Amino acid sequence: MTQASPPVGTDYDVVVVGGAFSGAATALLLKRWLPKARVLILERQSVFDQKVGEATVEVSAHFLHQVLGLYDDLSRVHLPKHGLRYWFSDRPDRSLAEMSEVGPNEVPRLPAFQLDRAKLDERILEVASEAGAELVRPARVTEIDLAWPSNRVRFEDRGRTREVTCRWVVDGTGRSTFLAKKLGLRRKTEAHPTAAAWGRWKGIKDLDGPAVLGTDARKPNLPPLDCARRLATNHFCGYGWWCWFIPLGGGETSIGVVHNKELYDLPNKGAPAMDRYRAFLETQAGTRELIAGAELDEADFRRYTDLPYHTTAYAGRGWALVGDAASFIDPYYSPGLDHASMSAFATAHILEEDLGKHASEAVLDARLARHNEEFVRSYHRWTEALYLGKYELFGDAELTTTAFILDTALYYLGVFAPIHRDLSNLKNPVLGLSLPQADAAFQFIRFYNRRLVALARQRRVRGTYGKKNVGWRVYLGDVGLGFSTVRKLTKGLAMWGQLELDGLWSLLSRKKMAHVPLAPANPGSIRKELAPADRELEARPD
Repeated sequence: MTQASPPVGTDYDVVVVGGAFSGAATALLLKRWLPKARVLILERQSVFDQKVGEATVEVSAHFLHQVLGLYDDLSRVHLPKHGLRYWFSDRPDRSLAEMSEVGPNEVPRLPAFQLDRAKLDERILEVASEAGAELVRPARVTEIDLAWPSNRVRFEDRGRTREVTCRWVVDGTGRSTFLAKKLGLRRKTEAHPTAAAWGRWKGIKDLDGPAVLGTDARKPNLPPLDCARRLATNHFCGYGWWCWFIPLGGGETSIGVVHNKELYDLPNKGAPAMDRYRAFLETQAGTRELIAGAELDEADFRRYTDLPYHTTAYAGRGWALVGDAASFIDPYYSPGLDHASMSAFATAHILEEDLGKHASEAVLDARLARHNEEFVRSYHRWTEALYLGKYELFGDAELTTTAFILDTALYYLGVFAPIHRDLSNLKNPVLGLSLPQADAAFQFIRFYNRRLVALARQRRVRGTYGKKNVGWRVYLGDVGLGFSTVRKLTKGLAMWGQLELDGLWSLLSRKKMAHVPLAPANPGSIRKELAPADRELEARPD
């Protein structure tokens, strides 16, 4: 077996294009693991602009805390996250006090944070520079010529053109997907047609203050909890859409709406996007109440008409994609930073083996092939099992809550717990390994989510969709690791079983129900896999 030559003869060992979360984290890991590695970061912006407020979940929080060592910064600059909270309504004129509410009733034991991404990205980039990575900023990359083992990167630096050589190029350019486009790897995820619009607001009403709870603490408008409603990622949900409220450390609130374009569209079609976004928030139960008198930072308004995309490969000899430069699924459940953390960690491992251990090219090729196979498989499995059809549940409190409990319990058991036990598992993408247990988990998650979608369609036909969207409150205890997670999974399974029994009773019942027109199905959707009785029900004219 031929041994690869040590990485010499280039200006740098690694050039990282893009200095935000994924790129800066990869550079930081390399400098900590290989202090002598020559790492250059090229960042286009002189200062990061405001980004969408973003919530960590346990994997990304663990990465920031235990791997990057940023807990002190997180605790001082960003807000603690008090779980996920859901709000449902049957009509737009409901008050928050009338809406159904689902969420934790105590402060979580495992740390998670509500992030101001611009501040976080600046900090990670600063720490990477302090660790010895060279930073050029602002630098606009104009061309990358991949020619293993010596790639060429051309960029503009303060008005002059520069060219450097390197063994590895890491693309951390986010949705720009610089290398993926150049290599023809990027694909739109057609089966999940979602769009989003968001902005930052000042003066949002405090969910824990008198504007919402009332001025008499002896008779609050909402039941008292041992955690803060405001510090949760609050989800306002309806058929085909969900809306996030994420508090930020500076007192602002990030508010965004995500919708499946085949199921729901924002109001006032043809109007400017910002006006449609405002109109949506001003006409929905709960959101209308919270934004009354608040001010939108219009300069920070953003939208994407096509959210999800993926790539057909993540890495090859001399190049790698990390974070959003490789793929994006959906902001629901905040999987983006988990993916960024895992892809940065896995990529840094590959580069460490090549630069530090000088593994043979045959060994490197095998590692790259496995990396591509696992991350590509992870994206498609995670999309198919967790997200396809999910937006059909969001208008029904029972269906959404059941999915939420099952999904999060399995996330704790199958994703976070292995990483918590052994940090090396962070390089394994969710459901990406070619193992029987990963395949079984994928099949199970896909099965129960498809069943819930089938029940949602049945409920819409029978007129029972959203029947518990008013005054139904489910307060969940904190979930850590171990028995509490198993207890939560058991609760989710029991709720699913009850929904199936209700659905069967509805089919057997001769009572006529009001007909609710069905929205179009997603391309290649679950409709073709419904049980015959469900297909018959959809066709009935009652």
